Amino acid sequence: MNRTGTLAIALLSTAALAGCSAGGADNATDTTAPALEKVTFAVTDQTLSAATASYATVPVELGYFAEEGLDVTMQPVETALAGVQAVAAGNAMCTYASAATAIPTAASDPTISLVGSTEGNMFRVVAPESKGYTSVADLEGKTIGSNSATATGVNYAIGGMEAAGVTASKDQFLPVGFGAQAALAFQQGQIDAYSAWDSPNLVIESLLDEKLVNPDSAMNDLNGTSIFVCSTAAFENDPEMIAGIWRAFYKGAVFSSENPEAAIKMHWDAYPSAKPTDGSEEERLALAVRQLETRLDLTGGEGSAGKYGEQTTQDLQQMVDLLTESGVIEGNAADYDVSALFHHDLIDQINDFDPAQIRDEAKNYAE
Repeated sequence: MNRTGTLAIALLSTAALAGCSAGGADNATDTTAPALEKVTFAVTDQTLSAATASYATVPVELGYFAEEGLDVTMQPVETALAGVQAVAAGNAMCTYASAATAIPTAASDPTISLVGSTEGNMFRVVAPESKGYTSVADLEGKTIGSNSATATGVNYAIGGMEAAGVTASKDQFLPVGFGAQAALAFQQGQIDAYSAWDSPNLVIESLLDEKLVNPDSAMNDLNGTSIFVCSTAAFENDPEMIAGIWRAFYKGAVFSSENPEAAIKMHWDAYPSAKPTDGSEEERLALAVRQLETRLDLTGGEGSAGKYGEQTTQDLQQMVDLLTESGVIEGNAADYDVSALFHHDLIDQINDFDPAQIRDEAKNYAE
């Protein structure tokens, strides 16, 4: 299959984002065709984990960005804050960042605009099925693992527990890192549950001999917790380009939902360092497919307003209310007017594609 666009990985410097080739292939092109506009997209996952395949790789490899007249460089950065800062500094055109970072930054920095959001919430509290926990209320007084003492997952867990009417404290959280270290903490009885986001939760489960379940939490039902952050100047002066970026983003999501295995294989071909080294090839592929499927099940569909990228004002306000109350977002809910912060002017343009056509392409995709 033809590949268009240029894939690049570079390290983020404090002054600028510099690209260096990391995958993809350039085919002979029609010299009469207009040149593609070069754009940098900051990927807020420095490891380019499997969950990023639908937007970091698929739209590039399948030409969805090129169809929009764009040559997109995917620039991995360490955190959501680094991604948003890259946009604010003019080193990236857009990024896909958590509400905890995007909302307070946009409220104070007019150089960035929030142009949409995904449905759902990727943060979850998980616990071994044998524990019998059905709600985060059951975790009152229990020890909950987290990847660090200051992890966002701590506040998500506390917020859910308090919303369920029980007392929660940061004192009941134990930093146990990711992966094998967190799995060992479960096996040794050091923790009763763990709070992080979907991908690391699934890695931990793969290392245990038991299924991890998601106890009910008000946090599980939030919409709009991952946000499309773009340059205000580009949003105002070249809205078609901004709409094209996110239209390609969703085309990649639709394709990957239909054929996640193909998406993962494309991703590993483009970014070999993103491929795990533990386990057999079949085990690695199965885990990566499940990580991507889980992410897209949570965040890859139409928003609560009935279109890709748009949540209802009521849902956005509920999200801000609960996340400020729990400390995930700094400040008070009254500090943030979601009607003013979110700019949904481009939603119709973002949705101007045929998902059925993309699904057919995914079904018939041949490597």
